[in-house]
Amino acid sequence: MRGASIPAAICAAAVSCGAADASPWNRADGAVFVASRFDYFTSSTPVSRYERYGSDTYAEFGLTPKWMITGKSAYGTSLSDSALGQSSRTGFGESELAVQRQIRRGLHSATAVSIAGAYAERLADGARAEFGEHGFDAEIRALHGRDIVLSPVKIFATAEVAFRRRFDDAADQVRADMLVGVEASSRFLILAEARTQISLRNEGPLGDDVDIAKARAAIVWRASRRWSILAGGEKEFMARGVIPGRSLFVGLWSEF
Repeated sequence: MRGASIPAAICAAAVSCGAADASPWNRADGAVFVASRFDYFTSSTPVSRYERYGSDTYAEFGLTPKWMITGKSAYGTSLSDSALGQSSRTGFGESELAVQRQIRRGLHSATAVSIAGAYAERLADGARAEFGEHGFDAEIRALHGRDIVLSPVKIFATAEVAFRRRFDDAADQVRADMLVGVEASSRFLILAEARTQISLRNEGPLGDDVDIAKARAAIVWRASRRWSILAGGEKEFMARGVIPGRSLFVGLWSEF
C-alpha cells in the first residue's frame, strides 16, 4: 500500500541523516531498506576548532508483519585544534543493533517500540573527540507516526521518545525526536526534524554529561523506485558540555 510504504521510507531516510533510529512503520516481511550518509561537521570558538568527516550506514530488515531488525554503524575522522595542541582520530563511532515490535498499524498511523544495544566509540553522534568515551549502551524507544494531510500534498509527522542507559561513567540520557515530512511530488520529499539528547546528570567521576538539541532539514529526490538521493544540513542550536556545531550531508537510500 503506497500510503504506508512512503512514510516508512521517509522516516528511515530522515533518521539516517544523522543517528539512526527505526521508523514507526515496520518493513514488510523480507523487505530491506539501506541508507548511507556522508557528512562534514564543524564546531569552533575564537581559540579552537573541531572537524569531523564521517559516513554511516543504517539498515532495516522485516522479519514478520510484526517484527523488524535494525542496525547501524558509523565511521569517521576527527580533527581538533586548540590551545592544547592538534590531534586527529580515525575510527568507528556508534554501532547499534535493535529489534522493533509493531504495536499498532492503521491506514494513516503507526505505533512501535524498539529495544537496542549499542557500542559507542569516541566518535559517536554528539560526541567530540576530546570528550567522548567508549562504552555499551541499552535503549528502549517508543515511536508513533501519523499522516496529517493527504491532499494536495502529503504531510506526515513522527514523534519518538527514548531512555538510554549507559553502562560506563557517562550519564544516562532521555532522547526525544520529532520529524515532519512533506511529499511535494512523486519525486521530491522535504524533511524537517528536531532531535534532543538530555543528560540525567548521573555520570561517574570522569563520565560525559552533555545536552544537545539540533535541527535538521533535507530534500530527497527519488531517482527510481529503489533508489533515492538526499542532501541537507544540521545545526546544533543548544548544547551544554560541548561547543555547538553544524554539518552538511549527502545520502543514498535503497529499498529491496
